[in-house]
Amino acid sequence: MNRNLYLLKCHLGKLGGLEKYTWRIASGFAKRGLSVTLITAGTPKDTLEHTHLHFHTLPCHARLSVFKIQEFDKKVSSYLKKSSCDLIFGMDRNRFQTHLRLGNGIHRAFLETRAPTDSFFKRLVTPLNPLHRLILSMEKEAIEHPKLRCLFTNSHMVKNEVLRYYKVDPQKIHVVHNGVEWYELQRDFETWVEKKTALASQLHLDPTTYHFLFIGNGYKRKGLDVLLHALSLLPHEDFHLSVLGKEKHLSHYLAKTHKLGLSKKVSFYGQTPDVRKFYQLCDSLVIPSFYDPFANVTVEALAMGLLVVSSRSNGGHEVLTPDNGLTLDTLLDLSCLAEALKKALSHPKTYLRSQSIRNSIKHLDFSHQISSIIETTVKT
Repeated sequence: MNRNLYLLKCHLGKLGGLEKYTWRIASGFAKRGLSVTLITAGTPKDTLEHTHLHFHTLPCHARLSVFKIQEFDKKVSSYLKKSSCDLIFGMDRNRFQTHLRLGNGIHRAFLETRAPTDSFFKRLVTPLNPLHRLILSMEKEAIEHPKLRCLFTNSHMVKNEVLRYYKVDPQKIHVVHNGVEWYELQRDFETWVEKKTALASQLHLDPTTYHFLFIGNGYKRKGLDVLLHALSLLPHEDFHLSVLGKEKHLSHYLAKTHKLGLSKKVSFYGQTPDVRKFYQLCDSLVIPSFYDPFANVTVEALAMGLLVVSSRSNGGHEVLTPDNGLTLDTLLDLSCLAEALKKALSHPKTYLRSQSIRNSIKHLDFSHQISSIIETTVKT
């Protein structure tokens, strides 16, 4: 096969779900025999070596997000006018591509979901914010573009949002749930029992306590506020919560934890590349997101045998069943979340239970999910 494909992704870092997917999709297309050119705004921190994989940098110097997005989109548009390529696969925010993966979900849906918890001032200025206005404009143009041939969403939730807000042929939309390194995680999963006590000791934690895990960048959107309040409703339960991820307003959450009387039951570890040891230590993951197209940690935790408690506003809830997780119908009622946490507490991680949870998502291994995207792309 001698077809060419341009893969659009403004920034490529080592961490993050979109970056992970970009590398895997690029590699998958190259192995499929397509000549792949990864178009980015800077020098990738990681590179893949493959005969059919190439890189093209379009230097962007803007610092503010609104100008960065505009600059990259304009340079991509100019580059495409000078080039000839049958397949243009978008992973980012661009006005035109023939194939688009909406890994970030629908911005319009995100803003509407966020509005009820925003301050009066924030609700007032959001429609005037130039960044939001730009993203909404680009989102509409990209999705409704007549030359768009295929639109990938990572959840039915996002597919329904696309159809609710934009004019697009439903036949163009393909739902492919996020994949996970199921086979790659096998060894770490198999050793969690023998490593749990040592890991707890390293972190100065009690291995016999029930361990909740929260992972997310931007704690408010991921629901840490409601999680802390719900945990405060369980004063007599024996548990510990480990919080991972980047947060600009960490002092706010430290103060809130203290105010709620949870200081001895909650630890903050920030952003760490060594997430697997927490999967090995913890019993369940709690991800009560207010808006998440499909939180990657949902399937990562399941692949490591953890029970998952999540909200319907996380597209990842679509892979949860009564045997591997709990889905919250609302985040506005703290007693609902508190009750789910009590149920989780009654199901500590055991080897047999964790094995069953892990096996429930074997079909979501990256090899299958990426292959589904690639095969659909080359056929459209």
